[in-house]
Amino acid sequence: MPFEIFSERKNGETNSKYAYRLLRESIMSFKLLPGEPLDETVISEQFGTSRTPVREALILLKNEKLVDILPQKGSKVSFIDLDLVRQGYFTRRVIETAIFKETAGTLSTEQLRKMKANLQLQEQEINRETTMSDYFFDLDNEMHCMLYEFSHKMDVWYCVHNIGSHYERVRYLDTRNNDINREQILEEHNRMYYYMMMGIPNDVNAEDFMTGHLGRFRRDLQKKIELYPEYFTE
Repeated sequence: MPFEIFSERKNGETNSKYAYRLLRESIMSFKLLPGEPLDETVISEQFGTSRTPVREALILLKNEKLVDILPQKGSKVSFIDLDLVRQGYFTRRVIETAIFKETAGTLSTEQLRKMKANLQLQEQEINRETTMSDYFFDLDNEMHCMLYEFSHKMDVWYCVHNIGSHYERVRYLDTRNNDINREQILEEHNRMYYYMMMGIPNDVNAEDFMTGHLGRFRRDLQKKIELYPEYFTE
């Protein structure tokens, strides 16, 4: 199983959390491919830990439906389940629309400053890189996480983040294939910032705005399935 450690251990990070973070990042970014076997012994040697924290990490990933643990057969990276993709999109669309409508126009100066700083980093990354980058993808997610943070719903974010793991994997394929219009995403994020600062205008339908923004992956979903049929299951 080809696997490379690509992230330093964070301060205070336990072996279990370290293994979980690296495995999850590798699955979400397709460094570990759907269907790829996961050998606890090999992974523990790569991470320099015992097998116990690796096993604990795999159980957590199984709960997120990112890993399949098969009795007597070991573990493997789960295939992208289209039903879970739809459920993840539905969850984020419904919850983020509700948060968006509830929170728009109520943010503090410090919260708006934090959101604006993220937008500036997005713009800098577009100017720095000619193609879609992992960093821009992370900034995109961070922007949406702020909606939950500013509305005091971070526990909801963690739940949505787990439910939406297969949705996020499909979104990442757009990054991998450079099939995303970054300028359009930035423009929509700037509109979101304006609405969060000033409130949602009467002529703007919040549901339509969030549906279009979060549902961009659907436009080329069939193309992704045709390009990577071995990644998907219904």
